[in-house]
Amino acid sequence: MILEQKLRKKQYDQIWRQYCGFLDISLTEFMEIQNRLMLEQLELYADCELGRRILKEKRPASVSEYRRLVSLTSYEDYADILLSRVDSALPAKPVLWIETTWEGGKKPIKVAPYTESMLKSHKTNTIACLILATSNKKGHFTLRGGENFLYGMAQLPYLTGLVPHLISSELGVNFMPPTKEAAAMRFSQRNKVGFKMGLEKGVDLFFGMSSVVAKISDIFTLGGQSGDKLSILKVTPKMGYRLVKAWLNSKQGKSPIMPRDIWTLKGLICAGTDTASLRKRIEHYWGIRPLEIFGGTEPTCIATETWSKDGMVFFPDVCFYEFIPRSELEKNIDDPSYVPNTYLMDELVAGNEYELVISSFKGGAFARYRMGDIFRCLCLKKEEEGVNLPYFTYVDRHPDVIDLAGFTRITEGTINNALELSKLDIADWFAAKEFDEHNRAFLHLYVEVGFSGVQSAMTKEIIREHLSIYLRYVDTDYNDLKYLLGTDPLVISIIPAGTIRHFSDKSGRGLRKMNPPHFDVIELLKIARGEK
Repeated sequence: MILEQKLRKKQYDQIWRQYCGFLDISLTEFMEIQNRLMLEQLELYADCELGRRILKEKRPASVSEYRRLVSLTSYEDYADILLSRVDSALPAKPVLWIETTWEGGKKPIKVAPYTESMLKSHKTNTIACLILATSNKKGHFTLRGGENFLYGMAQLPYLTGLVPHLISSELGVNFMPPTKEAAAMRFSQRNKVGFKMGLEKGVDLFFGMSSVVAKISDIFTLGGQSGDKLSILKVTPKMGYRLVKAWLNSKQGKSPIMPRDIWTLKGLICAGTDTASLRKRIEHYWGIRPLEIFGGTEPTCIATETWSKDGMVFFPDVCFYEFIPRSELEKNIDDPSYVPNTYLMDELVAGNEYELVISSFKGGAFARYRMGDIFRCLCLKKEEEGVNLPYFTYVDRHPDVIDLAGFTRITEGTINNALELSKLDIADWFAAKEFDEHNRAFLHLYVEVGFSGVQSAMTKEIIREHLSIYLRYVDTDYNDLKYLLGTDPLVISIIPAGTIRHFSDKSGRGLRKMNPPHFDVIELLKIARGEK
């Protein structure tokens, strides 16, 4: 019996147990599921070409032996097989390949194989997210089927493109725009058409990248979707009443119309690296607290917030999770030969930050794979909610990567490539991800121009103009970011030539090019101002 049939029969308790029952298990039970599925995966892994390579021809008999024998991996360890899509080398036959950005400009895409078992698990967990998005109390939810679903995510071959196909096999919802039509549209066009349909028919559910949801909400509130071009014949009586009421209240109160004035959502799901910084703004616009989820091409959807929407819990049946503490990560950054220690879910400390390491279940490709994503463990359980599993919040990407709005991953190589092509007289530089007054992320590039004691004619505006052109050239995702969000997220600061060398001489160590520690940036700026 599919979900829609159970909803018609009002089997709400059964539905909750089926999809959200993982929130009732203990941490011990969580680890038992992890260990059992990891051992099953090792049986598949040891019998394939990729597995024999990663396992170094060993056959670990336990999870602890697996962690001891197998090195931490990165995408380079899989690239030749996965990018060539060599099915025969994998633990199980994939039925689908999903794509994502690898490293802007230098390595355009990564691909990951999805088996039938992985897709089944992903469908179950996607529906769990949808149920929890419409819930504000344990065991209670308002998802009923037939909802109007505004879907603001990328289409296949990206991971988010799976969602309409997975949901449609279990539940009848009205995607706006319809899935087949959306596949032929550009991203920005889909959002415009979806919003117009929402104004005509209403919106019950919304799923989008946090940065896109925030931007669309800004445009809407400023009058970009006032609805004055709509044909009144296409608007339902209910929506017509809401539009007129919102317009009258706006005129009377001399305030802009916000999405919350027109729509009363059942659920709003957000994903993306900037969700934490944007969720208050999104909640203000829409009048509903968004449910944050986390997923990726390599692991699928692996975490969701609960009905309280104040911290994510990991699904136990998707991947085997290991965690590198921030202190170990910093040692590894300073000394790439250093092998960081990892800890399991039942060994974490509340308040600490960790880099996530995953091993695929159910015939997936990845083993002890460094995701490059940082999480903070908020607490080890919430007794008041009856959840005995750790809660997490997403922090950011690995410091070597600057992720902007979930669209682009800028690395040291990306910036060096753009600088080389630009022919600008940049002697040295470092970059940091920072946020403006609206909590929008931007790339702040600090540059030394010319040579020490030599005056340069270059200005911040000239440097920004040139580098923006070449960043868009070497990184198509950066180009899309400006097109989609309407912003050029590059800020330039010029510091005196020799500042970075002075810092290194004074501190006795080199400066990290990407996202250096905050206290190092403070010291550098003091040197730049002549205070040191």
